[in-house]
Amino acid sequence: MTAAVIAAGILGVAGAVHVYWAAGGQAGVDAALPHVAGKRLFTPGKGATFAVALGLFAAAALVLWRDGLIALPLPFLLARYGVPLMALVFAARAMGDFRHIGWSKRLRGSRFARLDDVLYAPLCLTLAICFASVSLS
Repeated sequence: MTAAVIAAGILGVAGAVHVYWAAGGQAGVDAALPHVAGKRLFTPGKGATFAVALGLFAAAALVLWRDGLIALPLPFLLARYGVPLMALVFAARAMGDFRHIGWSKRLRGSRFARLDDVLYAPLCLTLAICFASVSLS
């Protein structure tokens, strides 16, 4: 139960921040996007940012549902395969793409890169461990 609640809490906060950004908020947005040569690698639109928020909320609901903390009318196969898949997704995000994100990134020195090393990647690893724990319970 604890792992599901921790994961859902992290995902809920991250989802709320993405809703804030989708609604036009700007605080923290520069620190949340990778930069190359002082320029953003990409600038997601409001729709994409809101879609990420929905995905984060859905992942939170999935882990809570799989752990039996909430009731949702979802097929069991989603819990059986969705939760371990999310563990792999978050572990992969923590490890990175060997270029711009995660602990394997080569481009360092930006505010995003520093925050990725000490906040974003560790949160993703925590989520991976929580999802794996729920998956195995």
